[in-house]
Amino acid sequence: MSKRALPPASLPPAKRLHTVASQLGTTETAKFSFNDSLYDELILCIFSHLSWVDLCAAHATSTNWRRLASDNTLWKNLYLAAFGRSRLRGSRGYVTRSDGREIRPLPGRVQLNSESTKDWKEMFRISSNWKNGRCVTEELEGSQPLAQVSNSEPPSPSFCEIHVLLAGSLTIFASSRPSDLPTINLSTSTNKFRLECESSSGSGPHQITTLAIDQSPPLYGHLRLAAFLSNGEFSVFSVNPANLSSSVRKLTYLPSRARSRGSPAIQSVYNHPLLVTLSHDETFSIALYDLSGNNIVRTQTLTSFTSFPPSSIVLSMASPTTYKLVLAYTVPVYPAHWSIGATELIISGPRTSSPSSPTSTFSQTSADPMCVVSTRSIRALDVPPGFFDDDKLRSLREQYGRKVSCVTDTQTDGKWVVLAPAETTPASTSSISFSSIPSSINTQDASFLNSSTSLQLYRLYLPPTSSSVAAPAPKLTFVRSLHGQTGPIESLALADGRCISLGLNGSLWVWDLEAGTGAEISASNSERMINSTCTRMVAFDEKRIVTTEGARMVVHRFDI
Repeated sequence: MSKRALPPASLPPAKRLHTVASQLGTTETAKFSFNDSLYDELILCIFSHLSWVDLCAAHATSTNWRRLASDNTLWKNLYLAAFGRSRLRGSRGYVTRSDGREIRPLPGRVQLNSESTKDWKEMFRISSNWKNGRCVTEELEGSQPLAQVSNSEPPSPSFCEIHVLLAGSLTIFASSRPSDLPTINLSTSTNKFRLECESSSGSGPHQITTLAIDQSPPLYGHLRLAAFLSNGEFSVFSVNPANLSSSVRKLTYLPSRARSRGSPAIQSVYNHPLLVTLSHDETFSIALYDLSGNNIVRTQTLTSFTSFPPSSIVLSMASPTTYKLVLAYTVPVYPAHWSIGATELIISGPRTSSPSSPTSTFSQTSADPMCVVSTRSIRALDVPPGFFDDDKLRSLREQYGRKVSCVTDTQTDGKWVVLAPAETTPASTSSISFSSIPSSINTQDASFLNSSTSLQLYRLYLPPTSSSVAAPAPKLTFVRSLHGQTGPIESLALADGRCISLGLNGSLWVWDLEAGTGAEISASNSERMINSTCTRMVAFDEKRIVTTEGARMVVHRFDI
């Protein structure tokens, strides 16, 4: 059947183009422009299908496209697709999870309060620079080369070490060189100030052994800073980043005797009002302090004879009334080797007049404030329980093959544990022959070959504490070995699933522990290994890495 014929009437006139020329009443037809003919929503919809490379190319096309290509929603989707939400733990509340996934957040990330404050384009650019190792290197003002440090005595590691803390735009550093008037340097991009940390005893020169910054939310914009001296004394300062000159000392603690147990402190963590210090001068000791009042009260001291340095501690809040302290350390392995272990300590919070929450794991009525309620320990090298089968024998053989003869450093963020061996262990490598390796083991990983240039990565799982028999046990599982550096490793820094390793030859690597990838930030330099008396340290936040070598500090910035 044929189609119906058109009516004899003429067709309606064509619609007039809505152009600038038609609005002005002229007959000239404007040229068609993709930039002016589509709504912003349609252009954004098209841009949402582009990669970040194409979006950057569109960004340089015109002023209008530059505005649309900088849309925050576009870069948010690109960021989450490229890096995932694992990089957002510090600002999305993952720190207070109850499923054993607490991590140490980066200093800059915990200050973000709302989603609207995030610049997703800048975050994508910085994270991309971290992934590719792209940064700019500059020397921090206020530091000086080692040759300029005047000292009549021969240098020693204690004279060269510098303690560094990063808190947003504020950089806090102090030298461990003995002095009659130890000082703490506060530095921002626009202001500098020195805090005097004079000892109240006044007897002999003292040195600053460690620094700790309060992890709780700032009070009226002020940060709390704790500085520890070699005689066991420490002070708490109130620091105003907006006005550094208004920083003052608030509290001072004097030990009961000159060499009390647990002094001097070599590591510390602070979450007001709880302060925890770690020392291993004579014994491996942990001290708990209560700073809720107008004075400092030492509430408890714990000593271990099976834990050894180097060690790392992380403090977080397990619930509104309890704290969670995770401690990573080295443990001896027969006959003369070392492995890694971890301990979780649940600490009661300050006593309050209101009753404890019914959802709390521990009740405060049964424990004194700022005291340990329970502990759990796990080791990477442990004998499996029950009867032995082929799987257990294989697991034990693999664990025993990862023992090392010496450990340079250990670090943890509450989820990941990294161990840096100090040298190759011929005994461990010879104990496992290639013919005895089961086919299920990936021989390309070479996790059983230990060297001073590789890192051992472990996953720490601490489930919620339960009295049930079927409750899962804590686990410390080996994940992989991190290979890349060409020289021995001297120092580590770990936070938020990201690890920074600094080598003796000056090489600097950044590792993404979630993805298992690494990138070289700074190449090795053989001249840096000449001065072996200098203790090199490393610290980082979300935008920069600070390395120290003697009295010289170098900043690697990724916000470029």
